[in-house]
Amino acid sequence: MDDVIPAGAVGLYRLEGGSGAVIDVRAKVGTDFLDDYEDYGRDDDPVLDFVVAHRRPIDSSRVTAAQRWESCGAASALGVGGYSHSMEAPVTVSGALFGTVNFARTPDQPPFSGVDLVSARLTAEQLGLAAERALRFERTGRRTTMLEHVLDRIPQAVVVTDLEAQVLFRNRAAGNDPDLGTHGAQDQRLGVVSETIAEAMEEFRVQGKRVHTRSVRAEGSGRRVVIKSYRLSDQHNAAVTLLFDCSDEQNGRLPLWDVLSPREQNIAELVSQGLSTKQIAERAFISENTVKQHLKRVFAKTDVRNRAELVQLIWAAGSHNPSRGTTG
Repeated sequence: MDDVIPAGAVGLYRLEGGSGAVIDVRAKVGTDFLDDYEDYGRDDDPVLDFVVAHRRPIDSSRVTAAQRWESCGAASALGVGGYSHSMEAPVTVSGALFGTVNFARTPDQPPFSGVDLVSARLTAEQLGLAAERALRFERTGRRTTMLEHVLDRIPQAVVVTDLEAQVLFRNRAAGNDPDLGTHGAQDQRLGVVSETIAEAMEEFRVQGKRVHTRSVRAEGSGRRVVIKSYRLSDQHNAAVTLLFDCSDEQNGRLPLWDVLSPREQNIAELVSQGLSTKQIAERAFISENTVKQHLKRVFAKTDVRNRAELVQLIWAAGSHNPSRGTTG
């Protein structure tokens, strides 16, 4: 900063937003001067008071009468340090005071000019923008770490890929899943689960689809898995895939329980029993039109086009006897 505004001393203070207390300071000046300023200069500094109140640069020759400045604590601290003129500018981040940039000149240097004030304002603005970017990056890093920890505690496998099926993130459950082939240099195998994810990404790219659902039997463990992929917003060019384990199929549960709401689960179960719309409405104590609306949502969530495909998806997971027929 002293390359932009010649000064005998230059400092950058970071302040606590509410109280204005000093969080950190970086300065090209002796520590004795900084200690003196904190001891009796900061609480009696017209330049600092103006900057905090008005959020614009000011220097000691313009902030108040010369007699008032010469008698204040800040001027005394500056004098002990060998300085005479003071100038400060506010550093703001997202509209809030983040800190101040400070300049001091010795008695043999000229007072700060109007040009110096303009330069101080521009310098402080650039510092504020840089600080805002740094803080945003820091917050993003913390949020990313937090979300990764949250996802790692989910027992369900979660995989985020780009639309070329390259893995961007996988939670701990996915990393420990023996049926998930990896794309790393150490292991080029592609199991049926990874092949299904690649198939979904191709449909997203080529056909513009946004949801893809398949029920497969993993080659390694032999277990049934429902794989559901969702394309994220177009600006991200990525998708998230969830794996629903169907290892509880001996309990007669639908393999899509985790995808559907409780009411949708009930409707899908009744469909799998071969009931007509009227029969489902009577069993569920709802109107036939309501049944149709539920079915539309079930079809969308399971990526099927009709009842036959829904029943086929359920049967493919082994939850029902394939010999059972459908009606209506």
